Amino acid sequence: MTPNPLLTVVPLTALPHHVIATLVRRLRMPARRGRPWALSVEHRGVIACASLRTNPTLRERAAVFEVSRSQVHRIVLDLIPRIAALSEHAAAPDRRWSWIVDGTLIPTRDHTAAAKSKNHRWSCNAQVLIRRRDTHIIAVDGGGPGNRNDPVHDRGSTIERWCQEHGRVLADGGYRGVAELVTPVFQGRRMLRNRAWRRHRRRRARVEHAIARLKDWRVLRDHRRRGRHLLHTLGAVATLHNLKLEFRDSS
Repeated sequence: MTPNPLLTVVPLTALPHHVIATLVRRLRMPARRGRPWALSVEHRGVIACASLRTNPTLRERAAVFEVSRSQVHRIVLDLIPRIAALSEHAAAPDRRWSWIVDGTLIPTRDHTAAAKSKNHRWSCNAQVLIRRRDTHIIAVDGGGPGNRNDPVHDRGSTIERWCQEHGRVLADGGYRGVAELVTPVFQGRRMLRNRAWRRHRRRRARVEHAIARLKDWRVLRDHRRRGRHLLHTLGAVATLHNLKLEFRDSS
């Protein structure tokens, strides 16, 4: 009996089987004209998720998945934007639940998009907006050079529009002066470290936990793809993060 090739690569995704099955069901599309894929959507979905989790080179992916480098590249290029598109319909801006926004740096190999940043690497900026109650990711944005402050990347982004519509979004002191965000109070140039600041800091810490969970996916610790693909990569990882939360909350 021939062993199922998926059994050898599914552990590389670090995702439960029911999460992968749900993702594959949502990715399924009706048959279209043209040359069909050599691998099933299940196999391609596992390859895309494993590539995001482990972040190997194309040569390593081809050896592990036992396909050609060009085929792995086509699979990743096709599926990652489709996985990212699954999270476009975010939660409604319910004001009963506060949101939190924060920025982080993604080390990026493409120096045309990245810049030398405070983490001493060539990086791009990523903005993450979460719901404080359960760390569900509402939206992600980014791709700009990492040597600019967070408010510069926030200005004109989709996250800024979400924050303006919601009205109860927490942020750290780096977003000082952004009207639609709730930031710590400053006295002159110094942050006022009173009881309200400590309460704000405890609430805002949830976004740091969410960013840490996102960076469990190694692709966000060393982005090998072109800088223009960073937003799709962020969206795909956010989709998989939210999918795991769905099953956690429903169990």
